Amino acid sequence: MYRAFGLLRPDSDFTPAEALARLRAKLPDFTATREGDTVTITKGDWWIVLTLVSGDEIREETNGLVGHLAGVEPDEVEALIASGRRVEVGTDVPDPFMEHFNDYLSVVEVLKSFNGLLAVDPKEPGVL
Repeated sequence: MYRAFGLLRPDSDFTPAEALARLRAKLPDFTATREGDTVTITKGDWWIVLTLVSGDEIREETNGLVGHLAGVEPDEVEALIASGRRVEVGTDVPDPFMEHFNDYLSVVEVLKSFNGLLAVDPKEPGVL
C-alpha cells in the first residue's frame, strides 16, 4: 500500500487532465483513465489513483502537516495552506514483494513534474 500527497500552491499548474496525459506517457504499459477529478492507473490487478481534493478540511490538514516538514519556507507554507487543495495518491492493494514500488515512484515523479506542487509522504511527514 502506497500513499503520497501533492500539496498545491494557488498558482499550481496541476490538472487531472494533464496528469492523465503525463501518466500515460510515463507508464505506457498501464491503463490510465479519468473520471472527474480522479485519475486511475491499472495493470493487471494492481491500481493506484490520484484524486484532486479541496476544502476547509484540506487547509486544516495541510496546516498540521507542513509543521512537520523540514526545509519548507514560511511563504511557501502560507501558500500551501491558503490553496486548500491537494492531490491524494494511493492504493490499498498490498504489495508484499514490492513488485510495484517502482511504479509508485513513477507516479510520484509525474506528480513532482507539476509547478507549484510539493510532494510529501503523509504517513511519515517528509518531502518526497
